[in-house]
Amino acid sequence: MTLPRISFVIMLLSLLGIMPAAAQQVRTPPPGTSERTQILDALRPSPGSKIRFVVHQMKVIKGKTATYAYAVVAPSKQEYDGGEYLLKQDGGWRVIWSVTGGGTDDCRTAAIYYQSALRLFQAEGIDPDGVNPQIHEEYLRLATFSAEDPDCTALGDLGPDLPVSDEKGDDRDGPQPGNQARSRIAPHPRFRAPVTQADLDGDGKPDAISVVHILPGGAGRDLPLGIVIANPWDSDASAQGLTDEDQTMALVVENSRTSTRYLLHSPYVEISARVGAGPPVGVERANTRLARGFRKDCPDLRHDFLRMATEAGIDIALFWNAGTSRYDVCWPNEIP
Repeated sequence: MTLPRISFVIMLLSLLGIMPAAAQQVRTPPPGTSERTQILDALRPSPGSKIRFVVHQMKVIKGKTATYAYAVVAPSKQEYDGGEYLLKQDGGWRVIWSVTGGGTDDCRTAAIYYQSALRLFQAEGIDPDGVNPQIHEEYLRLATFSAEDPDCTALGDLGPDLPVSDEKGDDRDGPQPGNQARSRIAPHPRFRAPVTQADLDGDGKPDAISVVHILPGGAGRDLPLGIVIANPWDSDASAQGLTDEDQTMALVVENSRTSTRYLLHSPYVEISARVGAGPPVGVERANTRLARGFRKDCPDLRHDFLRMATEAGIDIALFWNAGTSRYDVCWPNEIP
């Protein structure tokens, strides 16, 4: 039986100070401010409690309909287990979601609980990575454990339940824990499917581009029949196939001309999302100045394409090469 610990991975990362910079809509109330005090007061076990907190992380986030706060705290004298909290400002601050130490839940329940926070952020137009990138990673980890071991138990007490979305197709937001379909491909929880559309194959119809998470091999999981696997970022034949390991982020492109689905995998997908602080790809049209610039180096780029960011500061283009009937990457000949 698997026994992962939830929540405190996030706390340790905060302690080590390796969280990425927050998005513009996310801010940290300075110590001593009234706003910070009010948030901490909402976390106290009882009104008037004199418990002092060690604050590992505190963010205030403006959403579409309300203001939220995310905090990772622990009592300074360890009077009880600390944890992570999501609060909503509604006349005052109140806790609407939390994971604290102490109890246990099955991994499937814990994964769905983390997914509920991601769905709230999505509905409010909030980038979860700007709050804490470990939230969706913890969800994926717990969903994977659940799929591998139905008896998996996670350490941690789950707090209030967030409302469940009634939107059709809401289950596309992430891998469903314990799903009996056992597919290795699951929609990424940060991005709806499809994340964008573009006429990549030049037939005048939009091709759907989705961001996915590739679950580990084994445990009865396999890839869907008919899907074409490729790594156009690396020409080495040994890099084209998938390993049995987990891959946090990849792309699935469905060509409208043939309805063929392509699973395009590479570390560059996740790198582009991290560098660009958003979706890993952006659509660029075939008749733009940028397209003409790319075609000087890559004349096979004829139609709409997907622009991606790199750590070197040079954008690259993912495009459909009609001459070879495959996806290629254009690396422009320029110095960053």
